[in-house]
Amino acid sequence: MSRPSPWQEGRSRIRFRPGRVSSRKEIHLTDKKYVMGNFAIARAADDAGVKLVAGYPGTPATEIVEEFLDCHHVHAEWACNEKVALEMALGASLANVRAMAVMKHNGTNVCTDILMHLNFAGVKGGLLLISADDPGGLSSQNEEDSRILVHSYANLPVFDPSNAAEAKAMVKDAFDLSEKTRMCFVLRPVLRVCHSRSVIDLKAGRKARSREAKWEDDRERYIMSAVEVRELGGIKRPQARHRWLNAKYRELAELFEKSPYNHIEPGNGVIGLIGCGIGYTYIKEASLHFSKSFPVLKLGTLPIPRRMVLEFLKGKRKVVIFEEVEPVVEALVKQLCQEEGVPVEVLGRSGFYASDGELTTQIVTEAVKKADPRVKLVDELSPRKLDIEVPVRTRTQCAGCAHRPLLYNIKKVARKKKCIVFGDIGCHDAGSFKPMELQSTIYCMGSSIPMATGAYFAGEKRPVISMIGDSTFFHLGINGLINAAYQGSKQVIVLGDNRTTAMTGFQPHAGSGVNLRGEPAPVVDLEKFGEAIGVSVHSVDPYDVKGTYKVLEQAVMEKGVSLVIASRPCFLQSSRKEPGLFKRVELKVEEPRCNGCMTCINDFGCPALVYDREKKKVQIEPLSCVKCGMCAEVCRRGAIS
Repeated sequence: MSRPSPWQEGRSRIRFRPGRVSSRKEIHLTDKKYVMGNFAIARAADDAGVKLVAGYPGTPATEIVEEFLDCHHVHAEWACNEKVALEMALGASLANVRAMAVMKHNGTNVCTDILMHLNFAGVKGGLLLISADDPGGLSSQNEEDSRILVHSYANLPVFDPSNAAEAKAMVKDAFDLSEKTRMCFVLRPVLRVCHSRSVIDLKAGRKARSREAKWEDDRERYIMSAVEVRELGGIKRPQARHRWLNAKYRELAELFEKSPYNHIEPGNGVIGLIGCGIGYTYIKEASLHFSKSFPVLKLGTLPIPRRMVLEFLKGKRKVVIFEEVEPVVEALVKQLCQEEGVPVEVLGRSGFYASDGELTTQIVTEAVKKADPRVKLVDELSPRKLDIEVPVRTRTQCAGCAHRPLLYNIKKVARKKKCIVFGDIGCHDAGSFKPMELQSTIYCMGSSIPMATGAYFAGEKRPVISMIGDSTFFHLGINGLINAAYQGSKQVIVLGDNRTTAMTGFQPHAGSGVNLRGEPAPVVDLEKFGEAIGVSVHSVDPYDVKGTYKVLEQAVMEKGVSLVIASRPCFLQSSRKEPGLFKRVELKVEEPRCNGCMTCINDFGCPALVYDREKKKVQIEPLSCVKCGMCAEVCRRGAIS
């Protein structure tokens, strides 16, 4: 007997887990619920009978995986990286069960290799890739449109939801169509879909029963190798599978002509508006301010429905396309117009309005007014001005974070030895901003070590240091360390080990000792790993400020690769789960000793330290101070005790 779904009617899903921001808070409206987009996506996947869910933490997609925490009929996990997650999901699909891989757009980049093979080979059980984009880079180090990778490049079908309720419906259809077409489907929700709320119907549709795994060999599809296919005239298998993919693409284009996610809404005039995904939602919101109604074409699929688009273009002089964030659909519509000889001016992201940043109702309104200067607004839409000016806040670590004294010591050594510091993704990347301004580079996960290696072999005379966190190290940093050792690089690799993926909400990893559900799991021994590949290994407690400095200074002088493992559990997580782990220290500033040198603020940068301009002394802000005692360690005059 299968276990009941934790989403079933009448069972509470509201729980508090320290350190997690859950999307499970729901507002009940009879049989419907007002929920966040990520909950709707997860609920739909469970209803569709998904049996395996794998992902890697990353805003705005993180909560989708966490929603399966209590779904014991589904195998859910945080994989070491996104490529591993997608390959696991593919393996489950070929075993004839439904599977889902979840990640943000940066993670989809990591999956490029397997993407460009599974598209040729196809799938068996329904396979869904969630690639959540972050227009504007609100929680990312870059801004990109993953539709270019998964559709324009890999030719995979894409659903682009306009809101949470539509995302839920698309997930169910994606699994069904994936099995019908043997194609991996992609759902591309943007941040505003993932984290906005919509009313969803929990009784709509019937929950699919998860099937049992059943592997059947299909070597012609599953063996991706350059062998000849005699039945097709001796062409190589990659070409044959490419031919299959092209045929499937045409099949999907025909299928999407009847998709409920594409439709035309009538209006007046020769100017039409096309809304793709959340672009449609912005059009509907902006339309409330127009004195006339424009014809609207809503598009939620790639490939686009060519016949529907041509029907919409009839009688139009120009169309404006709203999409996040690149002119993907705009290029397809322009190509269609050229092929069919349709004399319509197609406007959009390619220069008619902002070609970067996320859409807003204001941007849509101004673009429509630009396209049709005669349109009147019922009421003016303008940004609300605040009565006060809100101070700009820089990136920083939490008070008590062990990365702060570690970065402080790296900065001291880097100043003394004139080092170049290569940074990576994680809580420690805040050290690249004021007041520390330590790292010279922050690119993508795992890039710090190879970049430092490259600078060394380029002939850079200054010592190089790379700074990486434990979760990022397990994600893509391991290869960089092995290569640095193998190639004979000289650098110091500082590995901040706080036992969790703190930046995205304290998700566990291969060094945490537990899995997604909190069950015991093996721990990768970082010291033994370093020793196994032949590098010099040092272990320090970053709270030992003086001891850490001595080790870093020694490591810079060593030949070859020196791995400094700075281990101390995340203060924020540990203070909630294990309150006795950190010794609290009552602190005060001895004003006669404080000369206002600002070292503790300018070099250490704890947010609990403030400068009193009248007294010209440093003060401790009691509401922010967590009594870690680190500021007393860095004060040169002993004014904090």
